[in-house]
Amino acid sequence: MDTPATVKTGYSRLTADDRQLGASNLEFELDNSADVSAVAEHLACQASRSLLLHTENLEAVVYDRPGFLDAVSRLARSHARVRIWILLQDSREALRSGHRLIELSRRLNTAVQIRRPSQEYRHFHESLLLADGSGYLHRRNPNRYEGVANFSDPGKVAEWGKYFMEIWERSEPDAEIRRLHL
Repeated sequence: MDTPATVKTGYSRLTADDRQLGASNLEFELDNSADVSAVAEHLACQASRSLLLHTENLEAVVYDRPGFLDAVSRLARSHARVRIWILLQDSREALRSGHRLIELSRRLNTAVQIRRPSQEYRHFHESLLLADGSGYLHRRNPNRYEGVANFSDPGKVAEWGKYFMEIWERSEPDAEIRRLHL
């Protein structure tokens, strides 16, 4: 596995080739919410098979934005084998605020599934977004908008994907999310 070059630059300064899912193994650093949101949206827009998301609370500034939601909706409706799986540590704030990704998961529940990690995995407090087994967005501290991303590092995505699936297999649907709020 090739080690990616790491670039410390604003996301907007990268070229289109650097932001193409599966094309360039370039890891770059992110340091603000606008760049984190843009990367999440670009990964979702370019995904064709899967999005795997591990998040503390579905940060609205990243995951409740029209571009991201439209991309997730398109992906979910694209074909029957799409997987959009979300591990959500704490759904209370997202439910309280009427997060649109939760509503989307209720309407498209075969493609968009949200689960709560079991107690044994509640210590994992990092935020991960994995796209098509190739691209990632990773933040060690989900309370800060600092992290790294890469649109083509299948090796690293496979490692995180394996851990994600371990958590997923031991998780359960969140009863609060499944409940219809009328």
